[in-house]
Formats: sequence, structure tokens, C-alpha cells
Amino acid sequence: MVKNKWNSYSVQGNSISKLKDKFKLLKADLKEWNHDVFGCLDIKKKWILKDIEALDIQDDNNNLEEDDKLKRMELISQLRVTDKKLDSLLKQKARVNWFKHGDSNSKYYHSVIICRRLRNEFKGLEVGNQWSEDPEVVRREAKKLFEERFVATQDFGVNFETVDSRLFRWRTTLGWSPKLQRKK
Repeated sequence: MVKNKWNSYSVQGNSISKLKDKFKLLKADLKEWNHDVFGCLDIKKKWILKDIEALDIQDDNNNLEEDDKLKRMELISQLRVTDKKLDSLLKQKARVNWFKHGDSNSKYYHSVIICRRLRNEFKGLEVGNQWSEDPEVVRREAKKLFEERFVATQDFGVNFETVDSRLFRWRTTLGWSPKLQRKK
């Protein structure tokens, strides 16, 4: 795309002004391409989260049908892709900023990352009517929430003898152990 656009430009002037004008035209075309291909990722993420939240509310009222469950899974998949794109964009912007300003942005950049990490972290939760910051209690309650939330409602006919046990290794590092039962 870049090569085709670059060769399609016909500008007048000396070499330097031609180069400058071609870069200006290419910048405009790249902005348009970026908008067409990626759009505004932050707005897209907000829309996806809003749709997921609406389906979650419907699920809490036990009004979620099978096609809505599939739609929710698709939205979660889109959210993961959007998050990866946003992370990649953040890394690229940080790299460009570092290239422009050198190490002068280290302190600022790291403070932004630390603030983001702290904002995304939670130290405890309310169990019953009591606040708890004990990591074991938090881990146990999170596990209980996900076990209650994600229960298979039907037999999908999975043969566990063919499932690679390495797929479940990540769960054991988090203190979870999969409860796999063989079909009889």
C-alpha cells in the first residue's frame, strides 16, 4: 500500500520539496487507512464492554438464550483482540516518545505504568459483610465465583483422554486444579 501510494503521487519542485510533499500526502493517506482499518480502539472497547455488560445483566436475570451466550463469547474474543491492539499501540507510542525525547521520559513513562497497574489492581473484596485483604480468602472467593459462574449445563462429549494435560498447567500455577471427570 505504501509503495503504491508513494509511486502514485506526482508533485512538482526540487528534490527536497518533492520529498516533503510526498511525505505529507502519505501521512494523510496513512491516517485515512488507519481510521478505516482500526477505527478508534478506545470507543470500540467501550461499545464491546457495554454490550457484554448488557448480556451479563440479562444472564443474571436468567434470560440469556443460547445465541446470546455465543454472542457474549464472540464479544469477549473481540475484547481480547482490541486489548492486544491497544497494548501494542501503547508500546509503539512509548517507543516513539523515547526515540524523540530519549531517556528524559523514563520517570514519566514508568510513573504512568505504575499508576495504571495500581488502578487495575484490587487488594481485597467483601466476603459476606466483611472486607478481607487476605490473599487466600481473595483467591478462594474468586475461584468460587468462577466455578459458580462457569458451570457446564450439558455434556459436550469431550473425551478427556485426548485432551493434552499441558493445557491445564496454567491453572495449577494460580492455585486452581481442574476437576476433570471421565465420561462413563
